[in-house]
Amino acid sequence: MKLKSRPADFRVRELLAPDVLQHKGEFRIYRVIKRKLTSLEAAEVLAVEAGRGAGEIAMCGLKDRQGVTTQYMSIRHGPEVSAAGSDVKIETVGFAAKELDSKDSTGNAFELVVRDLHTEELAAMRTNLARVRKQGVINYFDEQRFGNLRHGQGWIALDLMKGNPERALKMLVAARSLHDDPRSKVLKQALWENWGDWPACRDIAGKLGAHHSVFEHLRRHADDFAGAFFHIASRVRLIHLYAYQSHVWNRAVADFVREHVSVEKRVVIESEEGPLIYPSERELMPVAPDATFRLPGPFLDDVIDPVQRGLLADVLALEALAPSEFNIQGVSGMALKGEDRALFVHPAHLRVRPPKSDPHHRGAAMVGVRFELPRGAYATLVARRLFEVPGRAPQSLAEAQGAAHADDGGGPLERGGASRGPRVGGRAERAPRGPARRFDGPPPRRGPRDDRDGPPRRFEREDRDGPPRRFGRDEGGPPPWGERRGPPRGPERGFDGPPPRAPRRPR
Repeated sequence: MKLKSRPADFRVRELLAPDVLQHKGEFRIYRVIKRKLTSLEAAEVLAVEAGRGAGEIAMCGLKDRQGVTTQYMSIRHGPEVSAAGSDVKIETVGFAAKELDSKDSTGNAFELVVRDLHTEELAAMRTNLARVRKQGVINYFDEQRFGNLRHGQGWIALDLMKGNPERALKMLVAARSLHDDPRSKVLKQALWENWGDWPACRDIAGKLGAHHSVFEHLRRHADDFAGAFFHIASRVRLIHLYAYQSHVWNRAVADFVREHVSVEKRVVIESEEGPLIYPSERELMPVAPDATFRLPGPFLDDVIDPVQRGLLADVLALEALAPSEFNIQGVSGMALKGEDRALFVHPAHLRVRPPKSDPHHRGAAMVGVRFELPRGAYATLVARRLFEVPGRAPQSLAEAQGAAHADDGGGPLERGGASRGPRVGGRAERAPRGPARRFDGPPPRRGPRDDRDGPPRRFEREDRDGPPRRFGRDEGGPPPWGERRGPPRGPERGFDGPPPRAPRRPR
């Protein structure tokens, strides 16, 4: 399966609480429809159109860059704005008594097109659909939360908790990634090579337009790395804080499921942050329908349930961190806050359209899926749970999106410090591999490949614990030079001239 193959395949519409929009109010509300832009980039467009500063724009939350997203933004005494371009459309829709914040949104409505589906995935969907409607899915944080892993930065918050602010800052501003744009590559390479020469780093950052104030601070206070974080955007600091807090929650919940569900009753979906483990039947979990699992605050002091506290402490122990160290001190804007997070989430109004032929993947099908989720829940996890085939090797989100899952090394001298594969405290976990995948569409033009009728899937791993390989062969590598990728196609045909022309019919 593939998600987000095209921007229009992933549509998100923010749902405002019923009493937010009014006919009059101090704050004007705008509907912003964006495509391939972050929420902050779209807010900058609105600021320009309204003649205001970007800091005056308020919104309910940040939306993913991928897909087509409809969300709402507010400006105090803002002017009427109507703008339309290829990437963003803005229109005035009403007023509100106060600026928008997260409490004004009840969730999001999703319309997804899932592509490259084959017979076994469609069959699994028919079974999984009833279960997801009835039981919901475990409310894990998905890989969109962990961009720090995708960009090779590791766990910045963990480095700070361990008292290593220099490494945290270096990985944050200079860790290189295969996903960097050309300007970022030049900036990070130069910063990494000149690390410690703060005047040089300041000049580099000034020329390339990023982190100049960070290195100006270090030029004046050479060892104050914690203080340099004050000059990192607060949004960025919070992203890394929440990423590690969410990682600890995911690992503890996965261990909770593992303790109560036998191996044969588990459904395992691999992600870059670690394996996400589900019960095949919710009744296997000894929890109430409205059960919560605590997203932990400082020192785990707010975790009252002894089972949850024990699981969270075990996760920290695997990182060589004690509960008394689960806090960040001396760094501005990185204060942990705990809250109860629903253990299960139920997609509302879940509908699946009948499969159709996928014009972009020969022999495969595509399916439209619609549902609504509360704030903080991930549509990609619902989609992957719907189409997960029991007994099949788990698939990461990068594979589901058809992206190359390469190793994003931290920098020229060291790695990002993040676990790249499915890991729970160093233990690799995989679902048993099922039979070879087949589909009923037309065969490939050049005959069957290996033992599959369809195009090879990238990263079909069996029992290897290391990072995924790029090759789609069972041997884990390319064939020797000159070897054919499949059974022989018969003797070569020689060219002995054009075929004889058929005699003309008499008129």
